[in-house]
Amino acid sequence: MTVYIEYAFLQNLLLDGALIYLAAKATKTPVKWSRVLFSSLFGAVFAVVYPLLKLTQGLGFALKIAAGLLLCMLSFQRLSTKKSWGRFGLFASVFFALSFLFGGALLSVTQALFLNNIQSVITPLGFFLLSVFCVYLIRGLYKKRTLWRHIYPCKVIIGESATQALGFLDSGNAAEKNGVPVCFLSPETAYGLWGEKLLLSEGERGQVCDELQITTMTGVRKVRLYKGALEIEGKGKTIKIKEVYFAVSGNIISREYTMILHSRIFDEGEEV
Repeated sequence: MTVYIEYAFLQNLLLDGALIYLAAKATKTPVKWSRVLFSSLFGAVFAVVYPLLKLTQGLGFALKIAAGLLLCMLSFQRLSTKKSWGRFGLFASVFFALSFLFGGALLSVTQALFLNNIQSVITPLGFFLLSVFCVYLIRGLYKKRTLWRHIYPCKVIIGESATQALGFLDSGNAAEKNGVPVCFLSPETAYGLWGEKLLLSEGERGQVCDELQITTMTGVRKVRLYKGALEIEGKGKTIKIKEVYFAVSGNIISREYTMILHSRIFDEGEEV
């Protein structure tokens, strides 16, 4: 198979640049495009020169690792503190992980489909698709991480019934009734409190409920409110809110949390 130096140089220039960009995005490392370009140029030159070197397998592997570390260092900011060295270590680890992942995936696809003759087309295309997938994956992971920072283990208490729930602190939930905060329960959590009684009317249940009018994307509707208490495990302590209204929401289905907390719920409680 004939290898064109110009093509190999350009391909590795783009691939190294994409790997640096993905590593920076995954580790939230700020990088300058001038540094990315310079390090990509170094990686492209190394990729062209390396096959011309006659090295043992062990020495060749060590040289690749050293070149990869130097490539990362060229694209990174100054390494002057312990924290910057730690961030660089994470950045380089992600860079190498992505390199092995992409290289193995592209090689497997090329060999499995017997596409060696058109590898010059498949490699950039496959790398582009994998890069897009990684960008969306990284965004999703950071979104999940941000979400879990606002989720707290809770204990919902209504009368003699109690159940555990995962409460999401929603900055947009400002619902109140007579100054008492309103939290919204998933149907599963509500069923854990009342069981089949949840399906009964107020008269059949023998309990009079308050109501609250809320506005949703589907329009204005009324929801039943049930007064109870709430305990929240968070911020290194247990907070108890003695007076809380609870309402059932059908929108909390198949989510990471089972309850939506009031935006100022921590201001209403006291440490126990």
